[in-house]
Amino acid sequence: MRPVLLATAIIVLFASAATLARADNANLLDQARSLFAAGDYLPAADRARAQGSAEGLALATQITCYYGRYLAPEEERLGLYEGAIEMAAAALELDPDNAFVRVQNAHALGRYSQQIGVVEAISEGLAGRMRDQIDAALALEPDNAAAHMLLANWHAAIINNSGFIGRMIYGAEEDEVFTHYGEAIRVSPEDAQIRIEFARAVLELDEDDNSALAQDQLDIALALPAATAFAEVLRGEAAALLESLE
Repeated sequence: MRPVLLATAIIVLFASAATLARADNANLLDQARSLFAAGDYLPAADRARAQGSAEGLALATQITCYYGRYLAPEEERLGLYEGAIEMAAAALELDPDNAFVRVQNAHALGRYSQQIGVVEAISEGLAGRMRDQIDAALALEPDNAAAHMLLANWHAAIINNSGFIGRMIYGAEEDEVFTHYGEAIRVSPEDAQIRIEFARAVLELDEDDNSALAQDQLDIALALPAATAFAEVLRGEAAALLESLE
């Protein structure tokens, strides 16, 4: 009986260790989200990355890109986006059928492209890579608001930086900017970031024609509750953009 009891005890110990490991991983993600909500961006990204799963790496990518875009000193941004691309690629290796992972791959590529210049990014083939990730995300989740926002921005960036050539090579269309922002708002009408990015995108397309639409979107963004540090950052972005129009 002793060997049987010993084997049973070993199985119980392994099962308990696995349960504790899963709990620790869940705790790391919870810690990451709490730190991000409080505005501790880099510690939040560290916790998410340490968790090691596709979700954790994708969350770390998202937080890193947000920090780089809105808060990081200029000289740090390129390195942050390069690291974000690496984390997103690692997440993709772990779970290619995860829409959030695909969105964060596109997100990181987009931020990196903005940093080096959209024209250079297009010449390096990053526009095609970004579009592939967005399309994959929408194939997995047709109502993914972030993917629709990224696709709208993809069209706008190519039109604004490549004009006729971009339209011919990539099929970028101005109507698609409005179509995909409409879809993003339909899915997530209370997402301030979508409203702000919509305003920014249409102003870059044609400020004279789209000024009233942009102001409407910014007014809506400012009326939304700001429950996290990042929401306060977005509120500041909306206020600054609105002031520039007045």
